[in-house]
Amino acid sequence: MRERYIAPAIMLIAGAITSILNIVNGVKALDGLKALLIVLIIFYIIGKIVTVIIRKATAVPGVPTETVQTPTEEEELTTEEEISQKGDSTIGERKTEDSSEI
Repeated sequence: MRERYIAPAIMLIAGAITSILNIVNGVKALDGLKALLIVLIIFYIIGKIVTVIIRKATAVPGVPTETVQTPTEEEELTTEEEISQKGDSTIGERKTEDSSEI
């Protein structure tokens, strides 16, 4: 799941470095933007390639990638809510919000 952030992270770091170098070197705005666009596209493609390599390197042997299921954000939140509700409950009773206090 976290692999999806690799390409944008690489792209943004490269873009930040390019922007800083453009400012330090006094590059004209239009030329700097052209260079920035090219750098962002190139490093996004590089990030995608790196993501594929990392997925292949960390894949479980013998198990197709499509069948490996990682919990989604909604499932993780549900699990965290269940844990917090179990911790807040007293002898099987769940605390509920009192709507009359509004």
